[in-house]
Amino acid sequence: MESRLVDIRRRDGSTGRFEIKDPTVVQLPDGTYALYATVFGVDEGLVPRFTANHPAGPWQEEEPAVVEGVSGPGVCAPSVVVEDRDGEPLFRMYIQTSWNTEDGVIAVASSTDGIHFKADPVAMTKKDVPGSVSLYDVAVSEVTKGGKIHDCMVFSAYREVGCGDVYVSLREQGTDKWSAPKLALKQEDVPFHNQPGSKNFEWGLEGAKIVQLADDAFLMVGVCFLDKDKSERGTRQRVFFAASATPDGPFLPMRTPIEPTPYKNGSGENGHPETIDLGDKLGILYQERAGEGRDKPWHLRYTEFDKTLLLKEIRARLAPPPPSPANSLRGRRSGPKLSP
Repeated sequence: MESRLVDIRRRDGSTGRFEIKDPTVVQLPDGTYALYATVFGVDEGLVPRFTANHPAGPWQEEEPAVVEGVSGPGVCAPSVVVEDRDGEPLFRMYIQTSWNTEDGVIAVASSTDGIHFKADPVAMTKKDVPGSVSLYDVAVSEVTKGGKIHDCMVFSAYREVGCGDVYVSLREQGTDKWSAPKLALKQEDVPFHNQPGSKNFEWGLEGAKIVQLADDAFLMVGVCFLDKDKSERGTRQRVFFAASATPDGPFLPMRTPIEPTPYKNGSGENGHPETIDLGDKLGILYQERAGEGRDKPWHLRYTEFDKTLLLKEIRARLAPPPPSPANSLRGRRSGPKLSP
């Protein structure tokens, strides 16, 4: 699997590396793409926006999106989708209001031009997930269930700040009601993720999104943290894959498919993947850094996966395990069959 550094050109003409995270990509009616992301130092109420002819870039920074009526201590990490309303595009931005405090919600804002967004009713709060203290890191995609098209909202719910599991809520398109959130992937069920309560614990599962590859095959692409010593902070975050036969899970962990790029001082870490359907390929735009530190900013990289191979891997992961030799011998006679 090869990846490439994403070229981003700033509005002031500069091309140097800067801190950018949490990409979300939508295809516009004219076939081009728009990228929304978290960029540090941006004024409250603004979400940086970029355009390109391909998800791999190069991306050109445009005027930022303006989001009115959404507030909180950490309004960032947007997930933008485009709906068709009577032949006209309607942009919806789902966005967290906090990531490191309690009482964060999943907010929603709408726009007809993809630039000027106004708040809609909040989509989800901690009251919707019993036992949670905050919600964050949302992504929305389109799936089919029971022959009907649904919006699939995925987010992390904190048991305590920084310690979250992945939940899914569905809404049939054309309706307003989201289903009760369902636990789709618990931290303890991911063997390569740092376990809550361990001395090396850094953070919970986050940044997840669900992609449908067949009627009975769904891929979760998210972020985990490896169980490595705390001295290795800045190298432990990873994009991961998980599989399910239904969009609301439960999901079975698969693997961490993207190795960090080698840098002069060693490998870093990657996370917060965005998926882009390219027909026979699945594009993944994700954040990466060379390690922890001010001189090692988050930047974006891009890679692609063959959807046929992914589907084969998902079905293999979902297949029931073969019977063990001990089980296959149960019920058999231990000696030769005797003739009457």
